[in-house]
Amino acid sequence: MPNNTPEVGTELGLQCFEGSEKKMEICFVPENGTHISEIPWDGGMRTYRREHWDQVVGLLQGCILLEDVQEHFDVYLISESSLFVYNDRVVILTCGTTTLLKTLSEILGSAERVGLKVSYFQYSRKNFLFPEEQLYPHSSFDQEVQYMSQIFEDGHPHVFGPLTSDHWNVFVADRIDRTHGKETVDKEQTLNVYMYDIDHSVAQLFMKADPVIIPSILDGTSQQNGGDNNSNSNSQKKASDKKGDGEKGPASEYEQAFSACAREASDRSGISALMSDGHVVHDYLFEPCGYSMNGVAKGDGYWTIHITPEAHCSYASFETNYRCGTYEDLIRRVVNVFKPARFTTVEHIDCASEAGSRGAQRPADCASHRLVNRVVNDFCGGAYSIQVCNFVVADGAGEHN
Repeated sequence: MPNNTPEVGTELGLQCFEGSEKKMEICFVPENGTHISEIPWDGGMRTYRREHWDQVVGLLQGCILLEDVQEHFDVYLISESSLFVYNDRVVILTCGTTTLLKTLSEILGSAERVGLKVSYFQYSRKNFLFPEEQLYPHSSFDQEVQYMSQIFEDGHPHVFGPLTSDHWNVFVADRIDRTHGKETVDKEQTLNVYMYDIDHSVAQLFMKADPVIIPSILDGTSQQNGGDNNSNSNSQKKASDKKGDGEKGPASEYEQAFSACAREASDRSGISALMSDGHVVHDYLFEPCGYSMNGVAKGDGYWTIHITPEAHCSYASFETNYRCGTYEDLIRRVVNVFKPARFTTVEHIDCASEAGSRGAQRPADCASHRLVNRVVNDFCGGAYSIQVCNFVVADGAGEHN
């Protein structure tokens, strides 16, 4: 099936990076039939420390960069996105050409060794911009389904959205016991926002402010001034005005549009203030460009952002399981930070969650963008629903740099 999403990088012969993440969420229950509340807060999957997860992440061709122990979960920032370990679940996201599914058997084996079994498994991802670059078993969704079906014979694949444009793939194996009298766990909710062709002035904030590497990042486009969202005036002299061959002069107007460190990128972009009921735990600015962050939200929630800023394949993603009545305002705030040309939202809402108790899902009303496609599907007799919406920048919403 043809994929009509832009592949500018391959046409121009530029190096392309697949920003879109592969994601696995695996929920567990005790094998002995006791309730998940009986799992100690630091037991279950949290029994395993960094040394163990280093080995797991190594299977997907990544490594752990930062770690932190929170009250409800352990959070890891990895070279190719993020890992969140609760006592009863594991959530892992990886981008690029990582082989995420190759970690599945090891994670399931780890759960079995601490007396846990799978109650719910979900693998999901957006359609790739550069599918030809992916490695086995991620060369196609059909290949991924075949791989997962060998482990979860009761799993089912679904595709949300047009196959010739932006769509979202998901494979679900639901083993939750919802028989009468059983307390279910259908109280979760998750938001994903996948953004493409982010505004250049925003993208530049996630590139290192090094005059040696700036020309290679911009690939000859450094005449664009991306500092309009910086309150400081970019009026200083260019870095070429040096005092000597080995001595740097004042920062150029282009350097000021870049960031010297992760915290600067978080603050100047507005990411630090994005979640009023949360805060940043980890932020990381890659060399020469790229950005990742992990944060905690009210209760036992997490939020995470990953950014590929290069113009020919620019991408940013936002994910959270923060509980609230509606994600509409949060979606608007996220989109306002990155100003993408198009974006996709995925909302997974359990019926007994805070958002689920508000009734049927509806698409976000975002003045800067218009809705072009929406798919909603109920699962397990309405126990939970998934809504996927595609948006493009609205006519007259302002010029996209």
